[in-house]
Amino acid sequence: MISSIAGTAAAPASSNATPSPKLVKAAHEFEAILLQSWLEKMNQSFVGEGGSLDPGHDTMSSLGTQAIAQAMAARGGIGIASMILRQLQRHGDSEAPALEAAHPVKEAGR
Repeated sequence: MISSIAGTAAAPASSNATPSPKLVKAAHEFEAILLQSWLEKMNQSFVGEGGSLDPGHDTMSSLGTQAIAQAMAARGGIGIASMILRQLQRHGDSEAPALEAAHPVKEAGR
């Protein structure tokens, strides 16, 4: 349901070049970390700040929240990864001519 709201997260909206796999992975990992933080805060609001007296329960809850966040991000999440990718591609497209002008490629042998 969330992926239908957010759309596809892997493909940027407007660009001829596809982002590198490392960039896509980093964007999804960032979204997963952010989602995990939000989910943990949400869980604390239901359980309370003290949490459980059983440290094993807290560890399992944290691992479960991490798994849910990673799965959500891998399936499109709430669209943060796609926004990051679009912004980085726009930034990269606009920076390329400026970088080439500032640092022209020198031909070999000259």
